[in-house]
Amino acid sequence: MIHPFSDGNGRTGRALAQSMLRRRGVTRNVAVPVSAGLLGNIPRYHDALTAFRGGNVTPIVRAFSEASERAVVNARQLVTDIDTVRNEWNSQVKARSNSGVWPLIDLIARRPVLDAATVGKELGISPTNAYPLLHTLTEQGVLRKKAEHGRGVFWRSDELLDAIDQFAARAGRRSGT
Repeated sequence: MIHPFSDGNGRTGRALAQSMLRRRGVTRNVAVPVSAGLLGNIPRYHDALTAFRGGNVTPIVRAFSEASERAVVNARQLVTDIDTVRNEWNSQVKARSNSGVWPLIDLIARRPVLDAATVGKELGISPTNAYPLLHTLTEQGVLRKKAEHGRGVFWRSDELLDAIDQFAARAGRRSGT
């Protein structure tokens, strides 16, 4: 109803909505990406806000509820897609059962872009010892290596990044933002 900031009022409102969901016990461990559902149809969202300003709460409650439901369905699909890729890697990767590539694969499923320092920190090994693991997974098609000008070398999982892009497309990600 008010816009106390010159920028970020919508983001602040959506953050408050997450806080309300958590406080009421609707969520415990996750943030429901409601904004993706709301911003997927901006005119409807604005109409709901206008109706709310006029005293009619039903459109914004309905928009929020429907956006939450779409977000949960979309997030579940992303988890399924990530699990599918992860399971394919189990068949694709050839390594000893006690190899350090397996904990690295679990890390990649959570962080699809990483560098040797991150791998070292997350797996409790030196970055020097991370390189052979990264190279093994690159050779076996799990990762792609890219040298970023001035930022060093990074490895990425294109399969997981594609799954994230599909998630964003289903959410109705706005272009140009």
